[in-house]
Amino acid sequence: MGKIAIGDACLICPGVRISSAAEIVIADSCMMASNTFITDADWHGSYDRVRTLGCPEPVYIRENAWLGDGAIVCKGVTIGKNSIIGAGSVVVRDIPPNVIAAGNPARAVRELDPAEPMVTRASCFAETADMEGELDLMDRENLAGNSLLYWLKTVVAPGDKD
Repeated sequence: MGKIAIGDACLICPGVRISSAAEIVIADSCMMASNTFITDADWHGSYDRVRTLGCPEPVYIRENAWLGDGAIVCKGVTIGKNSIIGAGSVVVRDIPPNVIAAGNPARAVRELDPAEPMVTRASCFAETADMEGELDLMDRENLAGNSLLYWLKTVVAPGDKD
């Protein structure tokens, strides 16, 4: 019904729900852990339960924000750039940039150090040659024990761990 916009290089884990009646905008490089729920509506009125949407208000999740496992982001909220929302938190008010917020309701519990360099998910994909090299290295490490001889052994005389 509503508009959902998701930026580049975002991570959306299994079980994430995004329900929009108005507008939800998720900027580049955001991470949403499992079972995160983002909504821009109540989905019913407080007194008029027939009115299906209530009063929707847009949600904005700025660049490089990270929503922890099971976090809930409610209508009308903006989560600032680089901010982290703790697992199980319920966000009902705006969260400023560069903070760690947690709780029900979520509130800033710590500021991130602005002098510390911020590495985003998008930066992982910026240099494709470097990324290909790292992926090749991971493949070599993960497949180090594999060989034709080992495979034949597992087919002909498999052991307990094969």
